[in-house]
Amino acid sequence: MLISYKWLQEILGADPGVDAVTSALGRGGLEVDRVTHVGAALRPVVLARVEATRPHPSKKGLTLVRVDAGGAGGGGEVVCGAQNIPAPGGGALVCYAPVGAQVLDRSGALVTLTEKAVAGVSSAGMLCAEDELGLGSSHEGLLTIEGGRPGQSLLDWEPRLEDWIIELSVTPNRPDALGHLGVARDVAAVLGVPFQPPAVARPQASGGGARASVEVRDKERCPRYAGQVIEGVSVGPSPLWARVRLGRLGVRPITNVVDATNLVMLERGQPLHAFDLDALRLPVEIRRARQGEAFVALDGQKLSLNEDDLVIADAERVVALAGVIGGADSGVTATTRRVFLESAYFEPRGIRRSARRYGFHTEASHRFEREVDLSGVPLSRDRGTALLCELAGAEAAGEPIDAYVAPRAPRRLTLRLPRYKRIIGAEAPPRAREILETLGASIVEQQADRLLVEVPAHRPDIVEEIDLIEEVARVAGYDQIPSSLPRVGAAPAGARGDYRLRRRVRQICTGIGLHEAVTYSFLSPQELKAARYEVEPLLRLLNPLSEEKSVMRPSLVPGLLTVAQRSQRYNVPRVRLFEVSQVFLPRQGEAGGTSGADGAGQKARVERPPVDEPTRLTVLLAGPRDSYLTRPEDVDFYDGKGVVEAVLAELAGSVAPEFDLEGEPPPWAHPRKGARVTLDGRAVGYVAELHPDVRDALEITTGAVVAELDLAAVAATYRAPVAAKPSRFPAMRHDVALLLPLDVPAGQVLELLRTTAGERCEKVELFDRYRGGELPPGTHSLGFALWFRSPERTLTDEEVDRWTKAAVDAAKARFGAQQR
Repeated sequence: MLISYKWLQEILGADPGVDAVTSALGRGGLEVDRVTHVGAALRPVVLARVEATRPHPSKKGLTLVRVDAGGAGGGGEVVCGAQNIPAPGGGALVCYAPVGAQVLDRSGALVTLTEKAVAGVSSAGMLCAEDELGLGSSHEGLLTIEGGRPGQSLLDWEPRLEDWIIELSVTPNRPDALGHLGVARDVAAVLGVPFQPPAVARPQASGGGARASVEVRDKERCPRYAGQVIEGVSVGPSPLWARVRLGRLGVRPITNVVDATNLVMLERGQPLHAFDLDALRLPVEIRRARQGEAFVALDGQKLSLNEDDLVIADAERVVALAGVIGGADSGVTATTRRVFLESAYFEPRGIRRSARRYGFHTEASHRFEREVDLSGVPLSRDRGTALLCELAGAEAAGEPIDAYVAPRAPRRLTLRLPRYKRIIGAEAPPRAREILETLGASIVEQQADRLLVEVPAHRPDIVEEIDLIEEVARVAGYDQIPSSLPRVGAAPAGARGDYRLRRRVRQICTGIGLHEAVTYSFLSPQELKAARYEVEPLLRLLNPLSEEKSVMRPSLVPGLLTVAQRSQRYNVPRVRLFEVSQVFLPRQGEAGGTSGADGAGQKARVERPPVDEPTRLTVLLAGPRDSYLTRPEDVDFYDGKGVVEAVLAELAGSVAPEFDLEGEPPPWAHPRKGARVTLDGRAVGYVAELHPDVRDALEITTGAVVAELDLAAVAATYRAPVAAKPSRFPAMRHDVALLLPLDVPAGQVLELLRTTAGERCEKVELFDRYRGGELPPGTHSLGFALWFRSPERTLTDEEVDRWTKAAVDAAKARFGAQQR
């Protein structure tokens, strides 16, 4: 938002200084991005009268002009190439830049004038066009001035040509700051100066003339619509000050009629629209569009409207898309003589939908989407009428229209001063009432410890008592709040269990070399399809910000896969990531509520759909394994299995994880290179390499393995380790190699060996797998280490051989194993 300091100065009725204003804006929460001093180079430029002209003696198209500049270099001749030089002795003056003044060249750079010869004739200075003075873009001829006197400084003739343009970052919750009046109100409140909004006089309307009738058919979307008929309009360019002011504030000057509406919008934050009254077929209707109804916008776009669009229509057609853009066949033209001026309040959400639907973002829609001042609609109409009459030589006709079809009571809030102290940590300032009144609020009732405040309509962001507290605190100055140590009591039970579990998981994962990722809770249908998820049964948002964030994630895997895909594109193939967060699953057997309208036309209550939000830990490994002086190899299933075992060794206590091939694998999992993870027979997750289709869809060219664990299920199976007195006798290890069919799971063999090797068997480990040409087809050799120990004595070789033989015989009997 661009703000003119001179305009603020006019509204404030005082000159606090640019530095004071920018400081006040920053302290009040309106961030100042940039301040630009414009027009300072105009100080040497003076008004001059043309005394005589004669053709250049040797250069066709050039004229020698003798000017009276009131002593500022007057009396000399200036070489000029313009075709609109005023007649000598006429009333029109020109802008004369003497030697030493600075003007803009064609590239927009400042150049300092020197006396030089043009085609052999000396020229002392320059007669200037608009663009050469930085006052516009026109280079069609000299800038001519009506009024003033020769020798008068251009800035003395029109002080508003020098200004300071302040660029603000305005947050969406502050629509009042989209106009100079709202910004001036904030500045006055912060600086503590009296503020009285400029009075808006109601135009004196002539008794006769045209009449307009208005019918509001959608009271919810348009609770207030005001208008005024204006006659005797003379369409033309606006005065110099108006054109310059609009241009510096980022609005292109068009005609005096359109410029008047834009000036009111920039002043009060209320968009206006001017219709050519003779192009309308009365009455004017504010209604919903018919499905497929045709409309041609001001920019020439032909639209097929939606029945959700609010439109301004006459008896025959749509003449404007309400709050967004006017129509091509009802706008003001050079032949317009009668205008119908519109000022209205349109419901913000409807304007936002229409603007997005057709790809418009206009100055009007920008303000209507954020909500305009409902109470100020007629004031803006009157201000626009007065300004239009001033700039276009017109007059108001007939009584003004104000169709306030759905009145709204002002919002009233109570500000409790003790609560202010509890929230802010300091007493409310003595000028709290003054601050609120300067911001436009009314104090309905004041007691010793509270204020009953009526919130102004131009502040839709103030909806609760906490908002009033924030307003008083920000205006009084956050820097005025004293620093003090808060009184904090120790929490008796520490952090909640879920938080402690997450924190512990993060510590474990970072300890084994993984990096934490935080991905979006919303996914696109394309991301889910790439991970082989069906989109239909999942949770979709009713009003997503974009299609890329329209589905609640059923798993953390698609988000991490997107990260891996991006890493590979940036030539970072090695990925070691984990994420701990919720996923969102529809609760089976229950249906959620829907939003809409019931039979009576009332909005149905929107119910929260039944959703389960389990906390998951997901690990993604991709790229080569860590290696040293060896040929790099991609990660595979066993790398993921090792990570799962390392994590569960810390989380599951004395319960050892098991891996089996039972159950349906997740959509993203490889059908033959994965396993279900169980604890005490309860499924807690899955670990697998990526499905080939997922790798192809995401163009992941390296090996990738994913593990997903349900932390609630892991925590439920936790069994605290039991402390045991360590044996002082040595353990004995016995290795066996078994030839087994390829379809026999190694885990089942390991479990059988552990249960049949006797009570002195501490553990069994798989330490080798061999496949060679000398082995029978369809078989492989697995090497197991059996560890034996007694707490009472040293075991003998004969005992260990006997127990080992019993375990091997059991493997032979059950799996057809052969000992090698």
